[in-house]
Amino acid sequence: MKKDENLLNTRWDLTPLYKSIKDKKITSDIAHVEKLCLDFPKKYKGKLNSKLEEALKDIITIDEITTTMFAYFYLMGSRDAENQEIKKQTSIASERISVALANLTFFDIELGSLDKQSYDEQLKNSSLLKHNKPYLDKIRKNAKYQLSESVETILTKISPFLSGEWDDMMDEMETKLEFHLGRKKYNLSEIINISNTSHKAKLRKKALDELNKVLETSNYANLRARALNLVIGEKNLMDKERGFKSIMDSRNISNNLDSKTVDALHSSVAKYGAEQGKRYYNILRKLLHKKVLNWADRNAPLPFESKAYYSWDDCVKTVISAYENFSPTLANLIRDSFKNHRVDAPVYKGKTSGAYNYTMVAEGGKVYTWTFLNYMGTTRDVMTLAHELGHSVHGLLAGKKQGTLQTQAPMAYAETASIFGEMLTFEYMLNQITDKKEKLALLLSKANDWINSVNRQISFSFFEQIIHEKRKQGKLTSKDFNDAWLKVSKDMYGREGEIFNYDNIENLWSYVGHFMRPFYVYAYSFGELFTQSLFAVKSKNPVKFEKLYLEMLESGSTKDAVGLMKPFGLNPTDPKFWKQGIDISIKKWLDEAEKLIHELKLY
Repeated sequence: MKKDENLLNTRWDLTPLYKSIKDKKITSDIAHVEKLCLDFPKKYKGKLNSKLEEALKDIITIDEITTTMFAYFYLMGSRDAENQEIKKQTSIASERISVALANLTFFDIELGSLDKQSYDEQLKNSSLLKHNKPYLDKIRKNAKYQLSESVETILTKISPFLSGEWDDMMDEMETKLEFHLGRKKYNLSEIINISNTSHKAKLRKKALDELNKVLETSNYANLRARALNLVIGEKNLMDKERGFKSIMDSRNISNNLDSKTVDALHSSVAKYGAEQGKRYYNILRKLLHKKVLNWADRNAPLPFESKAYYSWDDCVKTVISAYENFSPTLANLIRDSFKNHRVDAPVYKGKTSGAYNYTMVAEGGKVYTWTFLNYMGTTRDVMTLAHELGHSVHGLLAGKKQGTLQTQAPMAYAETASIFGEMLTFEYMLNQITDKKEKLALLLSKANDWINSVNRQISFSFFEQIIHEKRKQGKLTSKDFNDAWLKVSKDMYGREGEIFNYDNIENLWSYVGHFMRPFYVYAYSFGELFTQSLFAVKSKNPVKFEKLYLEMLESGSTKDAVGLMKPFGLNPTDPKFWKQGIDISIKKWLDEAEKLIHELKLY
């Protein structure tokens, strides 16, 4: 295969943020933020009943500058995780900025206790405050979870020395992991890719066994266990001090969701999602001519699936065309991303694994988007690009409309646009196919992706619930994590020997970095089912739907789940909502797939 030169050349240009890691502007920005923060209590403490607008202006400036700075450090670190100069500069900035930001801790506390009359009067006379009312209202609503000013100040100052340091260390360790198959060496992204996508069952199994073994023998799993002990212990303590009643309350509240809705999501997936998951794996088992699947078969390509490599140009063309068919507005935003070098696509040494999008309102109100990939040319990689560009257009529209304080939608809704983008691309690709086997392969691939987004993430969430509760009784060992991992896997995917055997999977929890951000994972499942219900409305009135959809993306963090869905005639508080999301997505795809299997007489 020839080198995909356009892929290799698709790299970020981060110079709009800073010229280099030693750019003098970083130093001057730190000093500027320090002065703004130092002056903040002198100007506004005890005066928010009359100076809320002026205080918010300074907060916006501080937020834009610090967002720019730490985005730059994060993006640079993703490209070169072992670069010690990046780590040094990040540490210096983090420590100085955290001390400076401690001067602002009184703001949330004082705003939370501000009398309603003076609050309402200031909002009435200020367009800036009116615009940021959802942000301010949320602070007032959650004031009951605030600790004293002195404690909040200390917590802000010590934040650079807490669990985030472990997260950084694990990212650095990840880049140093080496896996061997024969004489060849692979990094984590590559070995996972082989274990998932190789057309050779023995090679998939060998790659999985090597992955599980190295995670243990390299001490990676043990260190992740120590890191999670620290993260969970810290969280349990803070939850108790702040008055959160359950281990998931803090995440649910930050997601602007009530616990009943989140519980309904989990129970619906555990029942109806798991049922469809087993249905898919039984289809896969028969197509692979196996009595029982190995865990390495979970994402196995089908025997008749195309082995074609999607060149980078073909991938980009496909995704842009899919977005264009729905909304030229979104397609043009994506074109601008490529034109302005906002995508970093190839795999290379020192680069961290995975994919993400980082969209931000930077200094001066400028909105930037950065998409990070490890592109290897599979169908799944095409969908990953569509997914991350969904985040991108979401952030660009919200950033322009809402500004820095209200750009980022809560995690549960932040996945809506990304999954919607995947669905656009899936439908586009499906409509281009005339061959029944190719269509079947794409349907089953989409069903598998759905399982990974919905069932797998809820399984992860159940894993977290076990370890967070158990951590209250004391420090956990690697075996405790292993046991919890095996339990939730069997609960979601079936008992040993029913569909899968579970050989050599006990250490796989350790490379799931999302566990360092407790209960982050259920947002993927929420977003998938939330979006499937939304997507089903699209065909009824496409022109009206596009307008409503763009307005939804522009809303950023200003609306909750009910507010987002109301214009579309949907109600996520209805328990039937989640089952409906399952029925109109994976159930429908598997119905179509089984019909094609019958027509093709594949078993």
